[in-house]
Amino acid sequence: MEHPEGLTSAQEKLADLLFTTKTRAKVRRRSGAPGAWEFVQIERDTSPVDFAQEGEFVLKLHETQPDAPLSPIYFNLRNLPEVVLHQMALAMADIPDKEKPAFCVGIPQAGEPIGLAYAAATGIPHVQILEKKETPEGRTIVPASAHKNVHGPVRVIDDLVTQGHTKIETINAIRTMGIAITDLTVLIDREQGARADLAAAGVELRAVFTMKQLLNYFLRVGHIDQARYAQVTAYMQGSI
Repeated sequence: MEHPEGLTSAQEKLADLLFTTKTRAKVRRRSGAPGAWEFVQIERDTSPVDFAQEGEFVLKLHETQPDAPLSPIYFNLRNLPEVVLHQMALAMADIPDKEKPAFCVGIPQAGEPIGLAYAAATGIPHVQILEKKETPEGRTIVPASAHKNVHGPVRVIDDLVTQGHTKIETINAIRTMGIAITDLTVLIDREQGARADLAAAGVELRAVFTMKQLLNYFLRVGHIDQARYAQVTAYMQGSI
């Protein structure tokens, strides 16, 4: 029988872990009123895919747009337990290949632990051909010296994708090394334009979950209720 959300057993197990796993993480809250907002950072138990409590979630955009709607959803995909990383790798391995890569590379920093777990699960070697660099314009991804030993196409791995611009910068950095790319594989496609952006740059996007799949699954199994589902969906579509 076909799965209601089109998930494999590995993907379904991962979806549950993304909701039930708890780690301590810092989150930001907003209180007060327009024109006099106060932001405070607290530490609490969070899930890799977490849903807002009162006053949450304050994001980086609120530093310049303090009146912007708070985010009802937060992705805490760093410093994850090994069991979650391993399940991420198994779920990624379930995605059919159009072209088998010779290597994989996790985008620093969030994508590297996932890439290493993927390599351990699949036997596809992970290579560290990218590094973060501080520039006057901010942080950027640049080639690392290790790329000289890499011959063959690479699968680029990261945690999630919203729009394609920053991922394309990374892809271009890899291409400047003369290395071909099979695809970009991520845990979550937030479905906010990245697939089209990447296709225009000649890169296939592969995702373990789309946001719609993940939210539909959470709703069906009772992780979230209909009100929360509607709130997050409206936020992701930009209607609140």
